[in-house]
Amino acid sequence: MIGAIVNHPLFGRGQVLELRNAARSAVVRFDNGLRAVVQSNMLSTLQPAESAASANRGVRPGQLFAPRPERVFTPETAERLEARRTIEALRYGVVPVNRIRELSVGLEDECASLRRAFAEVNESGGEVRVILGEYGAGKSHFFELAAQEALEQNFVVATTSLDLREVPPNRPQRIYHSLMRSLRYPHSTDTGLTPLLERLITQPEYSTLQDTLRGTFFASALHNYSLMREKPGEALDLLLDWMSGEKVFIKSVRDAAAIKSKEFPLPSLSQMTTAADQYCYLLNGWGWLATQAGHAGLAVFIDESEHYSLLTQRSQERADNFFKALIYTALGARGRINEADLQHQHRAHSFRLTERSHLLLLFALTPSANTFDYRRWLDEEQVLALNKYLPPAAIDELIARLYVTHRRAYAYNQSEQFLDVAQGLLECMDSNLINLRQLIRLAIEIFDLCYAHKDYHAAQAIAELRSALL
Repeated sequence: MIGAIVNHPLFGRGQVLELRNAARSAVVRFDNGLRAVVQSNMLSTLQPAESAASANRGVRPGQLFAPRPERVFTPETAERLEARRTIEALRYGVVPVNRIRELSVGLEDECASLRRAFAEVNESGGEVRVILGEYGAGKSHFFELAAQEALEQNFVVATTSLDLREVPPNRPQRIYHSLMRSLRYPHSTDTGLTPLLERLITQPEYSTLQDTLRGTFFASALHNYSLMREKPGEALDLLLDWMSGEKVFIKSVRDAAAIKSKEFPLPSLSQMTTAADQYCYLLNGWGWLATQAGHAGLAVFIDESEHYSLLTQRSQERADNFFKALIYTALGARGRINEADLQHQHRAHSFRLTERSHLLLLFALTPSANTFDYRRWLDEEQVLALNKYLPPAAIDELIARLYVTHRRAYAYNQSEQFLDVAQGLLECMDSNLINLRQLIRLAIEIFDLCYAHKDYHAAQAIAELRSALL
């Protein structure tokens, strides 16, 4: 099972890295950048890992035991099971990825700003947005909504969530690596760099593209991939790891490469915190190559940027330099940052492969946290503050949709009680006692109580909530 591509009902698609507790739990790196330990029985296998050792036991490659026969569900049963998975996720206050649009309310202004950003990338070559929201206000929700909108607009999407251990804000190499592993494509479930490479080398203008890129990192990456793609194995994996920013011995990559020539150099990728120029250059290049493959550009989403506040002063300066460099790479001369304001690595490297960036850059920040000084670098229209208080109409609409999903999940027909729930929870929000995530969880708990106890009504639950909180 190690190496298998799996799906989790809450966290989505990911890859198994490690098994624990006699395979009862698994360490999974999810495509959204999260790495977590989850129960193995919650995972469904999308793509088994290669393993011949299990063949003698009658078990398919990549599995520890023989799978149960696949059950065939009626459309009604399948719909009810999907609704139940949604409710299970909502109990944690998290909206499943496949229900993001359905359960998004009160974001009209933010979505309009996002559409303007898409248009700006198309017209001017790059744009930046900062999304502000307190904990539980829906930053991660809006990020996934924005990612889905970007995919609809034909962008290649890269997302990462920063943390101090694996993806620190002051480590450009780790941020770049996390972004490259998470690449998503419009109308496809494929991830990573391989789909983009495949599309580029099969273009009719591939030879012209190689001439344009000659002598660059990208020419070497594409040319070697085109020669090695027919023979999957360790050599090809090394090449892809190198392109994706994985920590590799550059000598091993060069030894494994199909072509060894000064015309196709294989430069090492720096692990230094001052290497902002190199990784901005790479992101700019992949954004331009995405347009050569027929896409609108590259959308880079960086979540949990408040981890910046936990860094030392020197590390914050390094993070500042990288974030500023990203903004400069996206906006160019249209922004407030000049290249002279940025720190290059010891061996100076260009921040761009092409002058036009084709980058849409989004940061998610908590305004109460000590974070980088984005207001000095961006205009007011580039900063979006998520509304802490949804209007009553939006609350009514959200609770109604949650109620419909709950009824679909458990196949019951009771009187419409969501208006009582919406009114009571709105009062709690207005009193600053709960946030949006807690509102969702409380709504689901109230619907659970009303379903489990036929003589229990939403009005009674709201009365008890008022007495406890208000």
